[in-house]
Amino acid sequence: MRLSTEQLQRLSERVFKVLKASGHVGFDYSTDETVEDRVFESIMDVLEDDAKTEDRLSREAERLVQQQSHIAKASGKSLDDLVDEVKSRLAKAKRVTLGDGPDRADTLAEKVFKAIWNVEGIDFFSDDNKVQNCIARSIHRFRHDDERMIDAVERLADRKTNEERYTAPWCLAYDRYLSEVKQKLAAVHSTSVEPKTASPL
Repeated sequence: MRLSTEQLQRLSERVFKVLKASGHVGFDYSTDETVEDRVFESIMDVLEDDAKTEDRLSREAERLVQQQSHIAKASGKSLDDLVDEVKSRLAKAKRVTLGDGPDRADTLAEKVFKAIWNVEGIDFFSDDNKVQNCIARSIHRFRHDDERMIDAVERLADRKTNEERYTAPWCLAYDRYLSEVKQKLAAVHSTSVEPKTASPL
């Protein structure tokens, strides 16, 4: 799912807040009083660069499909489907991870970790894998769902727990409530699309 600049900003904020609340890192304000801003900017830079890379792949795929329009027409597939197929092949060739799954979250987490590691004033209290797993979970948790649903489930987790937002216990509650909401929505959708049987005469 392509995220807008505003959505990337909110995702970066959430990732930063989860990381800050995790206890895996701390900030030395005596070294640099703007350390939090610089960590947030590092996260934002990684996520924006990832979005730009996907945009470039999309444009390259569109150009290639347009250049081979006669093949595209003969395939009988829609242009969108062909562009997606070409984009997927380009991504594989360039070793770019696409989609909204855990693999992409893991790749982004590695890049975020490397970026914030170089920020002066951030202290790491856990091993690298734990920090990266924390970042990956927060990216996956907040990246691919509808923004309105995220906001609603965040409020639900706030209301039903006494935990501080974005701490590990709050995130566990968030995941549980998100799963429940999705199950309810799926059940409602399933009921609404079931074919109505004709009444016997």
